[in-house]
Amino acid sequence: MPQRLLFVVNPNSGKGEMRHHVVDCVDAFVRAEFEVTLYTTQKSGDATRIVMERGAEFDRIVCSGGDGTLNETVAGLMALKEKPALGYIPSGTTNDFASSLKIPKNAIDATNLIIDGKPYHVDVGQFNDRYFTYVAGFGAFTEVSYSTPQVSKNALGRLAYILEGIKSLHTLRPYNVAVKTDKQVISDKFIFGMVTNATTVGGFKGIIANDVGLDDGLFEIFLVKAPTNPIELQMTINELLVSPDTNKFITRFKAKKVEFISDEEIPWTLDGEFGGAPKTVKIINHQKALHIFTGNPNE
Repeated sequence: MPQRLLFVVNPNSGKGEMRHHVVDCVDAFVRAEFEVTLYTTQKSGDATRIVMERGAEFDRIVCSGGDGTLNETVAGLMALKEKPALGYIPSGTTNDFASSLKIPKNAIDATNLIIDGKPYHVDVGQFNDRYFTYVAGFGAFTEVSYSTPQVSKNALGRLAYILEGIKSLHTLRPYNVAVKTDKQVISDKFIFGMVTNATTVGGFKGIIANDVGLDDGLFEIFLVKAPTNPIELQMTINELLVSPDTNKFITRFKAKKVEFISDEEIPWTLDGEFGGAPKTVKIINHQKALHIFTGNPNE
């Protein structure tokens, strides 16, 4: 009896190139004896809704789109008692989580990985009552991923993020935040903070630690203190670009749970999409919450 597969596709992701590969991907799944149900998303939140409503009917769920589509699909899966294994065919601009999981960028190669590969456990983050797959962040540049026009992302790719980031330099502002874990409390003025479970963010490697475990139940927390003058700002940028290790401006540590408390609303981004502007954020790591078909991330 063939396995049932739900194929959720965002046809507008990236440059819309997935439109040219859907039939080939479906054909490959059918030849591998899957019974395929295809669903194309029409608006924000569609992937979450369809997976919540119908995901339990399937043996395997595959989504194709950018990090936002993956985020929505994972949110739907997290609502299911029994979670089918997840396949991901990346078709967005940066596809950070796919890079971390060593999922091929080529649609057919990614499809074959889902057909022939084995699912690998990965952690999932909970941000208050929402979920994220690889990053939750606030402050400098975090608004760039969701404010950059899609047409610019399509035309310029990663360069679009850099250009939008440069344009936002004049808006840098510090936030008074208390960061709490089971082991410590750090209170300071920060211009940037992020909680990650990935080896690359924004399409760039090096800003995250080298010892990232995607299934270890721990987040990498990265905080940048506010510089007090232009010279310190330049020093901070240089250290971020050259050697983002812990220093007088940068604090890094690992934690399973972390809480951010501020006396003002702070805009956050979750997997490149706007995550709201709460004053208090509680982030929890759900260890090995998902089974996802990948290249071996530990290699």
